[in-house]
Amino acid sequence: MEKIMKRLLNVSLQVKILGLIISLILLIVGLITTTFVILESKEDIKKAESIALQTAKTLSYMPVVHETIISNDQSEEIQSIADHIVGEVNASAILIENRDGRLFNEVPSSILDRLSNDKHKYRTLVFGSAYATNVGDGADALLIGMAPIYIDYGMYGKVEGTVAVVYKMETIMEDIAADTKKILIISFGVLLAGIFGGVMLTRSIRKDTFGLEPIEIASLYRERNAIIQSIKEGIVAIDSSEKFTMMNNSAKQILDIKTKVKGQSLIEVFHSPRMINVLRSQSENNNVELEYNGKTIIVNSQPIKEGSEKLGTVASFRDKTEIQKMVNTLSEVKQYSEDLRAQTHEFKNKLYVLLGLIQLEKFDEAMQFIKVESKYQEVQADIIFNHIRDEKIQAILLGKIAKASESKTEFIIDSDSSLSKLPGHFELLPLLIIIGNLIDNAFEAVSKVKEGEVSFFTTDIGNDIIFEVVDNGSGIDEKTVPFLFEKGFSEKGENRGYGLSNVKKEIESLGGSIELQYLGEEGTIFTVFIPKRLKQTKLGKGDESLND
Repeated sequence: MEKIMKRLLNVSLQVKILGLIISLILLIVGLITTTFVILESKEDIKKAESIALQTAKTLSYMPVVHETIISNDQSEEIQSIADHIVGEVNASAILIENRDGRLFNEVPSSILDRLSNDKHKYRTLVFGSAYATNVGDGADALLIGMAPIYIDYGMYGKVEGTVAVVYKMETIMEDIAADTKKILIISFGVLLAGIFGGVMLTRSIRKDTFGLEPIEIASLYRERNAIIQSIKEGIVAIDSSEKFTMMNNSAKQILDIKTKVKGQSLIEVFHSPRMINVLRSQSENNNVELEYNGKTIIVNSQPIKEGSEKLGTVASFRDKTEIQKMVNTLSEVKQYSEDLRAQTHEFKNKLYVLLGLIQLEKFDEAMQFIKVESKYQEVQADIIFNHIRDEKIQAILLGKIAKASESKTEFIIDSDSSLSKLPGHFELLPLLIIIGNLIDNAFEAVSKVKEGEVSFFTTDIGNDIIFEVVDNGSGIDEKTVPFLFEKGFSEKGENRGYGLSNVKKEIESLGGSIELQYLGEEGTIFTVFIPKRLKQTKLGKGDESLND
């Protein structure tokens, strides 16, 4: 039974709506028809009673009827009058009788048989009452209007007879049935019109829903919400009245919005005139950069239009800071790759030199070259592999040694350096950004100085891990020191100035600090202090509810 019910309910939206419309029309038409039939029946019976009674009274007052009762003679005139009135009022029969029950006109025997007793005229003969009554039951029932024939004898008056106007109930019911048939024909026409209207309505709804069923629409709605919320790019939707209909979690994070915005107006949520103007625009906007809550945000907006009417706006947001961070990260990875390439290239060049010396049979020079290079490598290897035990720092320093060799820069790793394996929260990329940028800046600083030298020192004695990079370059202008770690500040040209800014950001994310000691024209010292234990100063922010 349950399976059958599920199958019956598992029908298309068109069938459901059409079935509901037909059911409602049938119910309404049925109720109206039933009500009308009942009221019409009562009205027709009441009307028949009224006509029968009034006709009987009228006949009872006629002089010719009085004369006939007094003379006790049946006349053709009485018969003619009775037949005429029967035709006029559409009655079944008229009975004109005296007190003794003598009839003065002809009456069908079928009616006389039903009126075989005198109970129906007792009240009229005894009390002189005029009334309407029913005689018999079911199909044989008769409706009778009774009136007394009152003869005035001067000194007194007397009821000498009765007039009865008779209606067969079956005749009245036939009239009611005829009226009911008309109503049913009209009702059937209404039903057909309703079915036609229902079909047109369901077609219109199906067209508006692109032929999708409610379960498919619900599924699409859930998928749409899931997709929008999973997108890392911020997305908002605004209707024609400038009220928010949707904002995903990424948009709330980018725009620093912590409350629900659905149903709120544009000016209630945003307080930036430029942001509001972009979202109100009647035309498409692409890659508009604007400042909002201290962030540089890239906005794309697309108005939703039907003809020339604007129905709403959809906009996307991207945090340029995050994009720049990603670009910087890719740059650092590229730089790391270049360092490794330089290391490979340097060793390859040395191998070619050694091969050349051997081919020229200059074995003494080859041996001397191997000894010098071996000694240099032993010193570097001893410091890197015996004093510095963290593989990530080793990899970074090996790459920088190769880069320094390729660029003919003297790069020295302080022999007093000592570093144990770093804690797990020290990842390769932040270390590459910190150490790599500082060493590269030092290489650049000594590139135009004769006998330029860059040294690196690290230690983990105490509670902090310390990295120090020293160069003997031309130094830093004292006026630029306050701006040195600001994003985008650089004296090296456009699209520069992100290295030290990223260094500071990564150091601060690890809970550390950086110090700068400038020696005028004699060089610069950068010292980084990072605690071994990560201090959790901020709790992570959970995702907002999806129901926005």
